[in-house]
Amino acid sequence: MKQWICLFAAASLLLVLGGCGGEAQPSEPAAQPLPQPSAQAAELRVSDLQDFLSDLDSSGGTLTFCGETEDTRPADAAIRASDYLKELQGYTWETCQIPAEWDGKDCFRCAFTCGDSSLTSYQGGYQNNWPLHMVTESGEGWFTLSTTDAEPNSPAAQYKWMLFDTFERWYQESCAADLYRGDGTPLTVEELTWFESYTDSETSFYDEQWGGFVGSATAISCFFTSKYSDPRDMNASEFLQYCPSQGELTMEDEAEFQLIQKKLDWRVGEDSHLASIAELPCPCHRLPRTYINNILTQYVGITVEEMHTDWREESFYLPETDCFYSFTSDFGPGAFVPCYGERKGDMVTLWEAPNEYDENTTDVLTLQKSGEQWHILSHQAVM
Repeated sequence: MKQWICLFAAASLLLVLGGCGGEAQPSEPAAQPLPQPSAQAAELRVSDLQDFLSDLDSSGGTLTFCGETEDTRPADAAIRASDYLKELQGYTWETCQIPAEWDGKDCFRCAFTCGDSSLTSYQGGYQNNWPLHMVTESGEGWFTLSTTDAEPNSPAAQYKWMLFDTFERWYQESCAADLYRGDGTPLTVEELTWFESYTDSETSFYDEQWGGFVGSATAISCFFTSKYSDPRDMNASEFLQYCPSQGELTMEDEAEFQLIQKKLDWRVGEDSHLASIAELPCPCHRLPRTYINNILTQYVGITVEEMHTDWREESFYLPETDCFYSFTSDFGPGAFVPCYGERKGDMVTLWEAPNEYDENTTDVLTLQKSGEQWHILSHQAVM
């Protein structure tokens, strides 16, 4: 479908609004039924899909997400709508066969619709093909991404799950922009991408010896483990639990661990004796107070001593070593993934996508520029 069809739909909508009289008020778009192929629909080929995508424009189109509920948003509301179009245009495709009896209603799906044309992406789908269903006035077709193995982290790598991921991220950003747009200046594509990287909760590298990726938490992830209108009210235990440490205690640190045991009193065995490091059920992580102060200073411009509560009393702290300690063997850092953002002067407000499993609440992060740094002012949940 050529670009003029989407533009025609957008122009028609403007004419309708203009003829109603008065100022048009924004309203949440109602979910619309997806276009259906006719009984005589021709079978579309990969070349048809590629031609369609090459001319595709998000103007006048909608994104409908069908999960626990169904919701429709303007496709071009997303700040990075053009980037998602480029992702789709850059994929390598192949056709796939879907049985006539499978209607796709048993899995999550996301559809881009414009006029009489639609692209519906399925999460998993029939035989885990992650298929794409294309419907136009010319016919219909079923497609999936070709699997392309490449070097780890290589942009040439392509897997079938990437398709639904692209549609879902596009919908989430469209939804957040449509719901939370205020009177600030929307961030640019480059700015939103930068803040997404800035708030990234995980970092990873490929371990050739192990043959897989190794992940760890970033320091900024600690600031997303509790809600606060003032960073001085952050929860100490939650902040420190998955904070990237300055190392785990080993057998050589037994003397230090025995200082910890005087307070911890961790006993094991039938005789209930004090555990040694070798007997610990999970690692013990060392977090020097000066190290925590460096993290706090970098991201919020304060220190442990400026908190509204005494972190040394609220968490596991030893004055003898001037260190905090955490005991975790799993991995669960805090997370914040911005989907929309606005700027007002030296302040930036970022919104995540609404959580449909939690009464459609979302987390909002507010930051302020301080010299060359961005300091977090608040991290709160809103409806």
